[in-house]
Amino acid sequence: MEYINQREYSHIPYHTHVKMEGVSEEDKLRNVARSGCGLCCACMVVNALTNNTLRIEDCVAISEDCEANYGRGTDMTVLGPVIAEKYNMTYAETNDVEEVVAHLQKGGQAIIRAGIPEGKEIGLFVTNWGHFMVLVSTDGKDFCVLDPSYTKEKYEIPERAEHVDISHAPYLYCDIHKVDAEGQPGYTKYYLFARKR
Repeated sequence: MEYINQREYSHIPYHTHVKMEGVSEEDKLRNVARSGCGLCCACMVVNALTNNTLRIEDCVAISEDCEANYGRGTDMTVLGPVIAEKYNMTYAETNDVEEVVAHLQKGGQAIIRAGIPEGKEIGLFVTNWGHFMVLVSTDGKDFCVLDPSYTKEKYEIPERAEHVDISHAPYLYCDIHKVDAEGQPGYTKYYLFARKR
């Protein structure tokens, strides 16, 4: 499966916070490296599950056309269904980790919206606010995760190193229940994609 790292796309502009009050015009003009984790995840899913290739530049245009960029970063509840329809995939949302496990074991893929669990200062995958990642597969015990902002240094801090296996990076492995606990509070946790039969 192709891995896409958002850090390589600082040269591609991505407007976000478009409809948020109190945000300067300068802060709205971001780039994929800074705010494009959801775009990278959508591209990885399309490229893995279909016979198409979704380029970052095209995903930026789709997100801006469907207004998925009106808040912070990307609204996957807006972008997900559009991408699924355009590329002939099924789409669903859930907060149930067992449903995600079953979905992955049937050949689908999922995007998780990770955050910082309440009461913690740092998450296993997130340093501030929220972050999208792809759940590629599972053996029922661990998830195989593709983090579009992966660096070795990100996972060397003690709070992460003891829980996230980076020995096969960029494919990361982590206990499904630990990953599940990292869902961003107040948001849908999982976005499920699969080939249409």
